[in-house]
Amino acid sequence: MEYPYFDLKTARELLPWLRDRLIQLRKIKNEIEILLVNGDKYALQQYASETKKIIDEIISKGIILRDIDIGLVDFPAIINNKPAFLCWKIDEGDINYWHYTDEGFRGRKRLTGYEDILSLR
Repeated sequence: MEYPYFDLKTARELLPWLRDRLIQLRKIKNEIEILLVNGDKYALQQYASETKKIIDEIISKGIILRDIDIGLVDFPAIINNKPAFLCWKIDEGDINYWHYTDEGFRGRKRLTGYEDILSLR
């Protein structure tokens, strides 16, 4: 199911699934790099197809994949009545950060519980 935006509960529910997909993407990316060095074009096409499938799965949920290497994703949200992102990296146990859409990763702020995050429910 695709969401136009996420609330914290809905985004958190997707973390186990998302972590698994990002781990798969990293593994495939490493295998593709080896295949490029070895010149195995057939296997390269297969792995590229698998990568596209996983990325499409993530995107179909409304999640924005920012960086495969560090496992960085954004969940579109409405925070304090403005477009924003709940921001998460694969090495973080939970969603602890957010930023407005015009701020980017460097503008990440720690969630305090005082943010007004528009709920889906």
